[in-house]
Amino acid sequence: MSFTPILGVLCTVLSLGFIWPQVIRVYRLRSVEGIAGRGTLHGLAGSSLWTAYGIAKVNPPLIISNATIMLATVLIGVAQIRHGVLRGWQPFATIAGFMTAAFAMTAVSPAITGWVAIVIGATSILPQTAHVLRAPDLSGISLTMYAMLIATALSWALYGVLLGDLLVSAPNALVIPCALVVAAKTWRFQWQARRSEVPVAPPQPDLIEA
Repeated sequence: MSFTPILGVLCTVLSLGFIWPQVIRVYRLRSVEGIAGRGTLHGLAGSSLWTAYGIAKVNPPLIISNATIMLATVLIGVAQIRHGVLRGWQPFATIAGFMTAAFAMTAVSPAITGWVAIVIGATSILPQTAHVLRAPDLSGISLTMYAMLIATALSWALYGVLLGDLLVSAPNALVIPCALVVAAKTWRFQWQARRSEVPVAPPQPDLIEA
């Protein structure tokens, strides 16, 4: 049995699951510290384009994986709206605008939509990377999510190489190093934050000499 189909399934599973640890952390801690608003909107643009492209090409795995990512990103966006990072209309206007543009481009040529989706999808990590390099607080970022993102990108890169498809593998050449930078900076911040949490001993009663 060829390894390539198995790897393809793994890529799809990882794509469906990698973002959810971030959603869970955002709502569990009620914090979006360290998560770039522009990165959220950029991610929504990319997943909107890929979802529309999948619909045009009648590709269920592409539709399901990107629609799932879009849903998770919307949930993060809603939390950012509550914390004043984004305005209420921005995530939904981004989806509507890019879905409309994608269907218009697909009517001309699906290849155009695919290329635009590749460029926007691959660069969606850049705003988050830039934000992490200057943000003072990274407590809201999920390390688990970025570990899974690195594994996902590595899997897609290898899958593209095995298929001989540069369009599949090439975008991950940008995603992998950026995700490594975000993960390393976040790990360092959160590790130092845990070390600085010195437990306070309960007050002791005064000793009375007999």
